[in-house]
Amino acid sequence: MTRSENIMARWSRMKQESARFVTPEGSSPEPKPIDAESGHSDEAEVATPATASAASPAFDPASLPPLHSITLGTNIRSYLASSVPVELANAALRRAWVTDPAIRDFIGIAENQWDFNDPTAMPGFGPLTASNDVAGLVQTEQACGAGTEGARAGAISTTRQVDEIDQARAREYSLLSALLSHSPDAQMIEHLAGLSGDATPLGAAHGALGAAAARMSPERIEREYFDLFVGLGHGELFPYASYYLTGYLYGRPLARLRETLQQIGLEKTEGQSEPEDHVAVLLEVMAGLASGRIKAAAGTDRDIFEAHLKPWIGRFFSDLERAESATFYSSVGTLGRAFIEIETEAFSLST
Repeated sequence: MTRSENIMARWSRMKQESARFVTPEGSSPEPKPIDAESGHSDEAEVATPATASAASPAFDPASLPPLHSITLGTNIRSYLASSVPVELANAALRRAWVTDPAIRDFIGIAENQWDFNDPTAMPGFGPLTASNDVAGLVQTEQACGAGTEGARAGAISTTRQVDEIDQARAREYSLLSALLSHSPDAQMIEHLAGLSGDATPLGAAHGALGAAAARMSPERIEREYFDLFVGLGHGELFPYASYYLTGYLYGRPLARLRETLQQIGLEKTEGQSEPEDHVAVLLEVMAGLASGRIKAAAGTDRDIFEAHLKPWIGRFFSDLERAESATFYSSVGTLGRAFIEIETEAFSLST
């Protein structure tokens, strides 16, 4: 380095000298032969990926267990293979998470969710009383998997009388609950196809449901249920009170509902993946109250309907009617909307 050569000039000279000895990445120092016919090199380049794709077999969804079979403790490693589409792997993870009570039932601290000045505002943090004795609780598994029967011994002194109208209400609630908890099997679809209607809005909805069941196969209905309520990642609709009332799952509405159900002696069956504010669980609770299978004080069905169903259930059934994936379930939405309108009017008159 000469005295006149400053630091910038020296840096530039050394940069140029080192560039002459660096071989570009991915290139060979030896000259490549030039083919007389350029077409041969193109064929060689195309043939290589074709051989590689033939070596790896195409992904077959039938090789995986059904998503609905995933429960707590199921090994989902097969869903996490590199050949499985990302959407399907995410759906399996979501199903595994909702079946894990430690994740599913967690309700974190959200802004304005709890009143920390009131010790009774947070379930489980209030003072212990005799009514908290879980030994007096009895739970029975129902059709949709929720514990919907049982009462605290001696806690109910007055129960209402159950008449034919209440039995009809219970059957309607049970039908909607069954259709929204899982896709109907072939035997149930055959029974639905025999439904006949009349001139009333509810009768017309029954007729439309029967016609839809008659023209659709169980496989198509099962696929429709999957697209609407399960999906790859999530379904088209979220059938939860918390989502419709707050925009989030496992929110304050679920905590309030759990408090209400505990007051009448109801607990969720162990192993049930869906939270209590799932539409099918709530409808099954209403069916039990209407039929008298759940022993509760007179007016309990009206109180639960007004507090936990009326604010959102009508919007849910309207969304189901108009859902893009719904054909058979569009008629289920029509039936649910018509029935909820009748219940809303009847309860308003009773008050």
